[in-house]
Amino acid sequence: FSSADVKERWLSALLWHINEAKQNECLKNLTLQILVLDADNCSSTTTVNVSNVETAESVMKKTLLQLGLPGRTSEHHLWVISGKDDPAYPLIGHEHPFSIALNCLRDSADHQQGINNNTLLADGTEASFLDQLPKEKQCQFVLKPRLQAPMQLRRESLQKLTKRKKSLIDWALRRSTSTPTGSPPSQSPTTPRKLFGLSLSSVCPDGILPKPIMDMLLLLYHEGPSTRGIFRRSANAKTCKELKEKLNSGDDVQVDGESVFVAAAVITDFLRNIPDSVLSSDMHGLWMEAVDTENRAHKIEAIKSLVNQLPEANLILLRHLFGVLHHIEQNSGVNQMNAFNLALCIAPNMLWLPSPTGPEEESRSTKKVALLVQFLIENSGEIFGGDIASLF
Repeated sequence: FSSADVKERWLSALLWHINEAKQNECLKNLTLQILVLDADNCSSTTTVNVSNVETAESVMKKTLLQLGLPGRTSEHHLWVISGKDDPAYPLIGHEHPFSIALNCLRDSADHQQGINNNTLLADGTEASFLDQLPKEKQCQFVLKPRLQAPMQLRRESLQKLTKRKKSLIDWALRRSTSTPTGSPPSQSPTTPRKLFGLSLSSVCPDGILPKPIMDMLLLLYHEGPSTRGIFRRSANAKTCKELKEKLNSGDDVQVDGESVFVAAAVITDFLRNIPDSVLSSDMHGLWMEAVDTENRAHKIEAIKSLVNQLPEANLILLRHLFGVLHHIEQNSGVNQMNAFNLALCIAPNMLWLPSPTGPEEESRSTKKVALLVQFLIENSGEIFGGDIASLF
């Protein structure tokens, strides 16, 4: 996210839509069986009625109260055995056990003749259908105590950590006061950024894309079309961070040895950090008007006109980017990323509202920007020129 405020607005919009969807669900309550383990691994089973809005945290609290068990929810963990081949996994607390259980039921229903969502959501059907599932296919919830380190061990660890922090601070102070006058200063944490967060005009001198950006686009052009879930699947966060830091420090980086997923993630991050967005936030209203144009030919002309109003550096990046995206979309039968899927992944990083608004308007804008990006991908030859493929 470009700022904490943008992050909060996205969170508000997502929570609003989740709440709206849950209000419209046909089924709003479900009875779950929960296996309860104590510190001595003695087990018991209880049934808890949960709603579609209750989180794992509230379900744990309800279970503990129902059983009269001492302790707080922070001292327990709710685990899930999904009924698939996946291993059991702990819930953090924000998840909805209702949705997890219902998803398990739907997965099982997909394999049974004559069962569909309408049948599954009929009153009482879900409970009877759950009982009919083989044990190994049922979604199971397990409540057990968290492993607690002895208090003395935690206290000693804290003391060691505090002592180490103090020694590091003392060392830093001694080092700073004893630095010879003639020694060159170490690099400041506020060293100017070389790539991310700068205007495109400053990083694209003479209308030429930075070499690492061009190298990553080239990698995506050649490997993206044959890579399933490109731009949708996550990359290794640590690798992405390290690569971004190298690029920002001005280091000479060989991108051709990187994962194509890392290249996709870093390109997306680069777009997200362009001031005022690559499509220009000041033109947001004009883009939205163009998207609403019904006649296809008129829509293309309106969008081409807006594209030509962008700064030269923005246009150069867009031509290369949509050359890549169109090439990937042309091979969607292999990579399962059509124009719609690609737009959902990349659109939020290409255009945003010029000023903060409420979650509803933010959501409407996000949907329309995705439609715009989808249209740009599908008609990139007409909008950016048929020679965009020759850029690579």
